[in-house]
Amino acid sequence: MNLRTVELDHTDHAALDLWWGAASRGFLSKPETDVAVRAERRQLLVGSSILGVYDDTAAEPLVPVGTLGSFPTALSIPGGTVRALAITEVTVSTSHERRGIARSLMENRLHHAKATGAAVVALTASEATIYGRYGFAPATWEFTHEVDPKRVAWRGAPPAGRVHTLDPRSLATVAPGLFERSRGTGDIDRGVAWWKQALREVTIRHFSHGEGDTLALRYDDADGEPQGYALYRVGEEWGTIVVDDLVATTPEARYALWRHLTGISLTTKVTFNQAPTVEAVQWRLVDRRAVKTTARADSLWLRIVDVPTVLGARRFTVPGASDPREHLLDVEDTLGLAGGRFALRIDEHGAAVAERLGDVPESTDDNDAVRLTVNELSAVLLGGPRVSALAEAGLITGSSEAVRALDLAFATEQAPFLRTHF
Repeated sequence: MNLRTVELDHTDHAALDLWWGAASRGFLSKPETDVAVRAERRQLLVGSSILGVYDDTAAEPLVPVGTLGSFPTALSIPGGTVRALAITEVTVSTSHERRGIARSLMENRLHHAKATGAAVVALTASEATIYGRYGFAPATWEFTHEVDPKRVAWRGAPPAGRVHTLDPRSLATVAPGLFERSRGTGDIDRGVAWWKQALREVTIRHFSHGEGDTLALRYDDADGEPQGYALYRVGEEWGTIVVDDLVATTPEARYALWRHLTGISLTTKVTFNQAPTVEAVQWRLVDRRAVKTTARADSLWLRIVDVPTVLGARRFTVPGASDPREHLLDVEDTLGLAGGRFALRIDEHGAAVAERLGDVPESTDDNDAVRLTVNELSAVLLGGPRVSALAEAGLITGSSEAVRALDLAFATEQAPFLRTHF
């Protein structure tokens, strides 16, 4: 079998259309036949790297048996951002499984990320058991909340501003700025292609999977300044509303949008998709049982490829002057990209320098060192799972003092949250 990995030329429209068709089949979607939509898809790929694996002996040798897309982005981490490579549309044809195609594609992108200066690689996983072998681990979680409007009553007065109902396309001038102002740990960039799909500027949609079209709200504060927006749709079940994207720069804006969405006439259920771990606005409800959490899922998966850069860009917690500010990390990486012994030195402001001291020693007798794989380091990078929790699970080892000090250093005030699926 003669397998070839090719980076597609963006001017080769026929090859791009066949690639999209293969990727769609891999995710059990119908291949697109509309000529105009195909053209939109090709345009939305600008800036991405498109890889296809081809079998010259197959009945249709021009159709890839493996697909992967990637694009550069910035990942928000505690206290800053780092360069990242986002991976998407990873598929392998059923006829070609277990032949090393996925591994070849993933390792290609990991080495590409390291060579081009990305500190971390990111993806969202359709299956939870695939990507650990490449050093990835889940770093953020998301929830689905269902609200019963009949039980909703709010504590306190309504916000002083105003909620406007409007065409999603009219948000194009304000929504990107609101997103950037509200950006938090776990966020990645939203490029032009993302906004065009989300705001209905093209036929392809991020949302509205066979349901009602995207609707929009904007909240302006008492001074008339936009402070938040929501994108939502009418669900398939009569009386239901599905909220796909809610961005707020202030607690008041989030409260106003929640209050409006749960007060729309004739509504029997409001579903908030991709909701954060902590939804403080629920504490404004008289009856908090009006909100039911119906789903919890891992969201953003990370894989560090440059430990000194990513830890050097992060801000850490410094509990007190007497607490240790130097941590010895033995990071194991079976792919040889980011392993080694590192000294993590944190100053009194939480800024850090991570220096690679050499390879991981064979002996594990050093009580000052915390031992973990690149998977675990990637998992705790944003402050999602606690170091102490992974240590209790046996995935991070070291003396109780060293683990406790590292746990405190990586702790964050707010849980990380990915708002932009890719």
